Amino acid sequence: MASHAPRRVLITDAEEFLGPAAVERFTAEGEDVTALSDPLRSRADLEAVVAAEGPFDVVVANLEAPITVAPVTAYDDAVVDELHARLVRPLYWIFATCLPPMLEAGRGWVVVPTSATALRTASNPIAGYEAARAAQAALVRSVAWEVSGRGVRVNGIAPNFIENPSYFPPETVADPEFQEAVRREVPAQRLGGADEAAAALWWLASPESSYVMGSVIATDGGWSLG
Repeated sequence: MASHAPRRVLITDAEEFLGPAAVERFTAEGEDVTALSDPLRSRADLEAVVAAEGPFDVVVANLEAPITVAPVTAYDDAVVDELHARLVRPLYWIFATCLPPMLEAGRGWVVVPTSATALRTASNPIAGYEAARAAQAALVRSVAWEVSGRGVRVNGIAPNFIENPSYFPPETVADPEFQEAVRREVPAQRLGGADEAAAALWWLASPESSYVMGSVIATDGGWSLG
């Protein structure tokens, strides 16, 4: 358990992607966690949460959207709009709503789980998902620069081949063909645990990473090395 006083922590999409593991880790560290289960659909909804439960010292901007596997020529506007509505637009709302109190206080942490597919193209055609995750990574770097020197740190992780309910659920993990693919494609030759990704999130929100700003850390067992 952390030695500092409990911080107010907001974790979005708390039942999807890295949400469950993040909630478990930050709670175990003694933090005061607000876990949002429903996807963010409006800036007003987030503002209401911040007004009722915040201001937050730490935000884990965990955002999830289904992956559409299709060539880019098959994407219609509805698919593209939904990806951005789930993965990109809410990140703008989080920064706009949660950063001002952090900046006023002169301390704060925002950590964004993106995807290693923003670092390396996947073997399946998922251009829309990759582009949305790459937009998240670009926002991490840009916003980190904007707030640098003001006591607030913005960083991200880029996971892949991590056990989680959205992209690598138990039925996928148990598939022998999938297990063979992991051994073939991932230098670590195993699937990462959700707790390992949550450890990276925690580290980026801790004093131990005080010299890390604007980084998006690959958390993928070496997959993004190519």
